[in-house]
Amino acid sequence: MKDQKSHRSRPGVAGINAPASGKPRPSGESAPTAGVRADQRSQRILIGLVLCALTLLAYSNSFRAGIVLDNKALLLQDPRIRAVTGENLSLIFEHTYWWPRGEAGIYRPLTTLSYLLNYVGLGDGDQAAGYHRVNLVLHMVNMLLVFALGRRLLGQVGRAALLAALWAVHPASTESVTNIIGRSDLLAAMAILSGFLMYVKSTQTAGPRRLAWLTGLGMATAAGVYSKESAVMIIGVIALYELTWPGRRRWFDFLFGCVATGIPITGMLLQRASVLAGSSPAEFPFTDNPIAGAGFWTGRLTALKVVAHYLAQVVWPRRLSIDYSYSQISLVSGSAGDWISVAVTLLAAASLVGLWRWNRTAFFLAGFALIVFLPTSNLLFPIGTIRADRFLYLPAVGLLGCVVIAVYALGSQMRSPMVAPVILLVMTTGFAVRTWARNGEWSDEVTLASVDVQTNSRSFKLHRLMAAAMFDADPSHANVDRVVEEIDKSLAILAPLPDLRNAPDAYQLAGAAYLVKGDRLQMAGTGNAEAAYRLAREHLQRCIQINKAYEQQREATLGKPAPGVVARTEPEAYGLLSVVHQRLGDMDGALRAAHEAQRMAPQDPRRYSQIAGLLLIRQRADEAAAVLMEGMLITSDLDLRSQLVRLYASSTDPGNCTLVTDTNPPAINPRCQVVRDHICATAPDVLMALVDMGRRQEAMQKKQAFISDYRCAPGPLNRVLP
Repeated sequence: MKDQKSHRSRPGVAGINAPASGKPRPSGESAPTAGVRADQRSQRILIGLVLCALTLLAYSNSFRAGIVLDNKALLLQDPRIRAVTGENLSLIFEHTYWWPRGEAGIYRPLTTLSYLLNYVGLGDGDQAAGYHRVNLVLHMVNMLLVFALGRRLLGQVGRAALLAALWAVHPASTESVTNIIGRSDLLAAMAILSGFLMYVKSTQTAGPRRLAWLTGLGMATAAGVYSKESAVMIIGVIALYELTWPGRRRWFDFLFGCVATGIPITGMLLQRASVLAGSSPAEFPFTDNPIAGAGFWTGRLTALKVVAHYLAQVVWPRRLSIDYSYSQISLVSGSAGDWISVAVTLLAAASLVGLWRWNRTAFFLAGFALIVFLPTSNLLFPIGTIRADRFLYLPAVGLLGCVVIAVYALGSQMRSPMVAPVILLVMTTGFAVRTWARNGEWSDEVTLASVDVQTNSRSFKLHRLMAAAMFDADPSHANVDRVVEEIDKSLAILAPLPDLRNAPDAYQLAGAAYLVKGDRLQMAGTGNAEAAYRLAREHLQRCIQINKAYEQQREATLGKPAPGVVARTEPEAYGLLSVVHQRLGDMDGALRAAHEAQRMAPQDPRRYSQIAGLLLIRQRADEAAAVLMEGMLITSDLDLRSQLVRLYASSTDPGNCTLVTDTNPPAINPRCQVVRDHICATAPDVLMALVDMGRRQEAMQKKQAFISDYRCAPGPLNRVLP
């Protein structure tokens, strides 16, 4: 009898319809008849439709949100999602999430596959609406899963519906739903919710049906962990369930669940380790997450302080932001506010003990929130950001479940059955209105940044984003003074940081903004253009200095130089610096900077064009032609070819043979000795650039052509490529 009582007290086993206290239905109560079950099923379907309608209403304006922020890189600049080919599928599974743009130690091939489905399968391409529709459908499915989970845990359909409604329209979830690349959160949440429900089903059955549910659990886990690594916490959720409501088959159930989830998790971890081993090491800038650069205890206490902010946001999500970077959230320094926040978090953790005694369902929901939140909490290890609204997406299920239980307990104390539903419906309405308003803010980067910079005015990144968004939004740059104002605010926040903790891209943007400001002042003939150019030079040199510091640290860590590893900001900074030097009349400095930009980014056609233009200003046409030839041989850029043709055509030499003029357009004549001289002069640099870019096979082919077709001396080529 003791075993039977324990087994029946587990929600989802015999206590599916139990009240929130977790007590089973009295043994004398008869099971629902077929007619009653049909009525209950119809009721649940109707409630599900109402919940879907509510969710659609709250997110009805999300389809107008644009492709902004990191969505641009992952949706518009990832060559793997342009076509369904075997090569692209292999690249998706053999490289990290951000390849080829960068590295963040993230491996999410199924999420990238979902973008491929949108881009090609559904024909959405670069149109955002289709991606938003898929995200909303996934969110609705998750909402229905939360409704199903609530029915099992809370025991009453009404309470489960209110939990699902609160969670479906919670404003913090907009960063996972309206933000297209929040899809990894949606897929991971779907895996954990559906997988857990299938696990519970498996504990109620035996034989083939049990095997079927466990197989479904394994498939859900595989889908989750290949969409976002944090889905591995499904094992923790299952363990918590068995700890909260132990039954007579507890260890057998848990063992089967571990096998079903462990196989796909192990496979993913092995594949992920293999992929990351062949990738550049991930770097987490201090400015994105100061905890990564703090001592152990300072970092952990700061993480506890941030948890208190999350807890407050669950019930009062008025303040939302896409960024909490330096110095919006400061490291713990011993202030009263710091200790209050840490104390709130510790008190919330200690309350788990009380929930164990008072209400096992509330204990499970709170524990669920803690377990699924841990990977992004910065408590176990520092991650790429100190805080993000999207990290509340799945934990909010458990926390809002506790809110529902607490509000119903309050209504019970007041002996009024309508108190709890009214309070929760008011909260749902407020959440839905805030979500609808937040969706509109995702329309474009200028709108998003201008709103969030008011909320988090101490974030350097939001000021930089505001400056960049305005700079890009107006090609005429008539708003350059406003851009300069915002980027100056960003640099003022960064000013106290040493090079190894600073953000070079902010200084690059400042250099570009002051360069444009100088040009506009010069064209208008008003103001001090030279002062603007000097500030541009100062900021660009600081950008380069910061990048050099990072490169030296990387080399010291590896014990050797890291060829080919160049920050994206550095060649662009050198390119801009070349223009600034030219504006200030320093042509030697302009050429040096342009050559550095070309050395760091040999695949960029703009660099060769820039150098050639500077050489032509100095009447060095022969050298300019050689540079354009080098760029054409490395990049195969048609614009460089056109520039070289025009340069050859401008020659006043009567014996000019550089072009074949009986074609339209004229073609470069490879039999002409001048052309051959230019090819052979640049051949060693071409081979070196191709080798550095990992194109060794192409370099070998070009070497043979240089020697056999153009009669280049083999000695210099052999020194580069034996």
